[in-house]
Amino acid sequence: MKKKQVYCLIVFLSLFLNGCVDNIDFSQAEDLEISPTVAVSLVNATITQNELVVGGTEVGSITQTSVVTILDNSIAQNDLISAVFQFEISNQFNRDFRITFSFLDENDVNTNNDITLNIAANNTNFSHEEEIVVANNPTFLNTRKVRVELTLLPSSDGSSIDINVPTSFIFKSAGTFYFNINNSN
Repeated sequence: MKKKQVYCLIVFLSLFLNGCVDNIDFSQAEDLEISPTVAVSLVNATITQNELVVGGTEVGSITQTSVVTILDNSIAQNDLISAVFQFEISNQFNRDFRITFSFLDENDVNTNNDITLNIAANNTNFSHEEEIVVANNPTFLNTRKVRVELTLLPSSDGSSIDINVPTSFIFKSAGTFYFNINNSN
C-alpha cells in the first residue's frame, strides 16, 4: 500500500512540475493594459416658477460653481483619454433657456471651450452629448471647478412667468470618463 502512495505522489509531482515550468512568462505583468470607464452623476436640479420670480421680478440668471475632484489625482493626469458629458433637460416653461458650462482651473481660468446649450420653450425631451478628448486639449486636466450658468431668455411676446402656474425646469447631467492604464508607461 505504501508503494502505491509513493508512486502516485511521484507521478503527480512530475506532471505538476513538468507541465507548468516551461510556459510561464513572468514579464506578462509588465505588458498589462486596462481601459476602465467611470460614470458619475454631475449636476441635477429642478427649478420651479417660484425660484425664477423673486419679489415679482424675474431672475435673469442663476450661477453655481462647484469643485471638481475627479481630475485631481495621478491616474487622471496620466491616463485619462476622454470625457463624455450627457445632458437631459425637461423645460415646461413657455420660455427659452440657455445653460453655459465653464471648466475652470483653481484660478478661475477656462481650461476648455464652454459648453452652451440652448433649450427651446416647452421642450420636455432635450438631450445632448459633448466629448472632450484630452489629447486635443491637455489643459482640460487642470480643471478644478465647473461653473454652471442658467439664463432665462426674454419672452417673444413680453409676458412674464406666472408664479401661480406650477411649472418646472428639470436638468440632469452625467460624465463618463475613459481611461487607458498601461503598466509599461
